[in-house]
Amino acid sequence: MVITPLKKDKLEDFFNKDAQNLLKYFLFKAIFSQPELVNNQSKIPIQVPKEHIEQWLVQCLGADPVGSGSYPVDIINLNKKYGADAKMLSWNGKKGSLSGETSLAQKFKDAGNDLDDAFRNKQFDGIVADWSQLLKDKLLTVKRDYEKLEEIYYFFVIRQNNIFHVCGMEVDINKIEYIAVERTSSASIWIKNLIDPNFGESKIYKAKKRMELRLYPYKWIENNLVISFDNSTLNIENKELLGMDIDKLYSHSFDNFKKLFTIIIGDPKTETFQD
Repeated sequence: MVITPLKKDKLEDFFNKDAQNLLKYFLFKAIFSQPELVNNQSKIPIQVPKEHIEQWLVQCLGADPVGSGSYPVDIINLNKKYGADAKMLSWNGKKGSLSGETSLAQKFKDAGNDLDDAFRNKQFDGIVADWSQLLKDKLLTVKRDYEKLEEIYYFFVIRQNNIFHVCGMEVDINKIEYIAVERTSSASIWIKNLIDPNFGESKIYKAKKRMELRLYPYKWIENNLVISFDNSTLNIENKELLGMDIDKLYSHSFDNFKKLFTIIIGDPKTETFQD
């Protein structure tokens, strides 16, 4: 397989106790910054910008940020000779369900051929070969730009309501040539040999013009391949803020700060919260 899940002990080599404490801190900041809901309003998903996830890795892994936008990786660690791409996926928590998708490669024209025409002519093997080469060239760019790098990883943050799971994958560029067609539809090609089908699936989408990956998070959890941060006891009451003066807003935010910090990070020293 091109993408192989990191074992728990290898994952913890990257995300040691200090890194996990930092992740708790960043989760606290992310949740604290979410807007309050009004009375009787349904919950909305916790939103964390991808740029923030990238910066979490920079801080937690002692790495350097690189590139922006379409560059193949988000961070590099030249001392440990690896580069990594940061991704965040949502998941409904149900056994057997897929996560949301993330893009592995995207291009509106590939190898000079229009993707729509290739689908129309059922040139599925050619499409997969072209897109596999696109992914390979993308990742090889990192190796050319940073000759000292030996490994490339994907690190995922999976959001399950208020529970967050971190997992990692090692990428073997040399195995990209074995990606092949699994099955097709008029709008998509499912591909095999990119990831173990127990842990995820990948497609090439005609409309989106990209190769995407989805995970089966329950399998990752069941096989002890994640580091989890369980904030399921978190229950912030809805609050109407309109009309509250600055003093009341300060008191409200301070109460939320203490509550969230204690639930997400742990009980702090009493003097931490002295006015």
